[in-house]
Amino acid sequence: MSCDLTDPAILEAYQEIVSGTPTNWLILGYHDTRDKISLYSKGAGGLEELKANLKEEVLYGFVRIENKFALLAYVSEQVSGLRRARALVHGKAVGALFKHNDAQINSSSLSDLSEEKVRSRLGLIDGPPTPEGSDSPKIPSSPAPVPLPRPVTPISPSTPSNSNSFNGSPVPEASSPARAASPLLSPGLSTPRTERQMEIEAAERKVREEMERQKRAEIAKRQRETQEREAREQELLAQKQSEELERKRKEESDRIAREAMKKQLIEMERLRGSGLSGYITIQGSGSPYWRRRFYLMRGQVVAFFRDENDRHPVSEMRLGGRVTNIEDASLDCLIPNSFRVDLYTGESHLFFSDTAKDKELAIAGFMKCNESA
Repeated sequence: MSCDLTDPAILEAYQEIVSGTPTNWLILGYHDTRDKISLYSKGAGGLEELKANLKEEVLYGFVRIENKFALLAYVSEQVSGLRRARALVHGKAVGALFKHNDAQINSSSLSDLSEEKVRSRLGLIDGPPTPEGSDSPKIPSSPAPVPLPRPVTPISPSTPSNSNSFNGSPVPEASSPARAASPLLSPGLSTPRTERQMEIEAAERKVREEMERQKRAEIAKRQRETQEREAREQELLAQKQSEELERKRKEESDRIAREAMKKQLIEMERLRGSGLSGYITIQGSGSPYWRRRFYLMRGQVVAFFRDENDRHPVSEMRLGGRVTNIEDASLDCLIPNSFRVDLYTGESHLFFSDTAKDKELAIAGFMKCNESA
C-alpha cells in the first residue's frame, strides 16, 4: 500500500510555505489514480481558502498559521472503508515528507477544521476563550460551554465559612468525584476519535484480509500453472521419446532392408556381371543446379550418363570407403525421395529418385559400392 510522492511540485509548494513566502497552504490528492499523490492546489489565503478548495474525496493539506504548521488529512464521509484504510497508511508517508509540522489533524467534515479548533491544536489558543466583561471582578455562577478539546470543570471557591473543623482543627475538603475523574480530553471529543480509529482499524483489517486472499489466490494460480507446465513438459518429453523410438525403429528397419538389397545386388552382379542402373536426379557438391542422369553402379564406381543410350559417362564417383554418411534429405531440400551422400573429403551430394523404392535401391547401391573391395 505504498504511495508515489515524486511530483516535484509538492516539495516546491512545501518549501514556499515553511520558508515564509506568501504561500501558506497546499492540498494534495490522487487525480483519479490509486497510489500516485500530486499537488492539487496552493494559495496564500490561509485556512479558509484551503477549506474552500476541499472536495468530497481523500485529500491531504498543509497550512501555516502564524508561526505554526498543521498537517491535515481530509477523508470525506462518502469515502469507502477500503480507501479510508489506504488513506491512513498514505497519510503517514505524507507526514514523513512534511516533517516540519506542529500538529496532525484527521477530519471528515469542514466543521472539524474551524479556525478555533485548528489554532487550539497548534497551541495558539491558551485555554478557553475569555468571555466578554472578563475585566469585571464578578465571577459567573456557571462556566459557559467551550468547544475546545480540553473542558473546564468549574471549581467552587473555598471560604473559611465552608471549612469543616473538629476541635478547632481544619479538615481537608473532600475531592469532588467529578473533578478527580476528569479526563484530559472531554468525552465529547475523544469518543468520536475512538470510533473513527476503530473504523479505520476495521478497514485496515479488511484490506489485510483481502491482500491475504489475493496472495493465496496468486500462490494457487502459480501452483496450477506450474503443474500444467510440468504436465505439458512431461507430455512433450513422452512424445519426443516416442518419436525418437519410432525414428530408431524405422532407421533399423531401413538398414536391414538396405543390407538385404545390397546382398541381392552383389549376388546379381556376380551372377550376371551387370551392376545396378536407373534414372536419378543429382545436385553435385557446390552446384546450385539439379541434373537428371542415368546411373550405372559397378564395383566401387558410380557412372552418370545423359541417358541410357549414352556410351560415355558425363561424370563418375569413385567410392570404395570414401562415403562417411548416407541419410534422408527430405527436410533439407524439401523434395520427396531425396537423400544425401557425404564423403570423407567434406563434399556432400544430393540425390532424389522417382519413387521410394528407387530411392532405397539407389542407397543400397551406394552402400555396396562403398564396401566393394
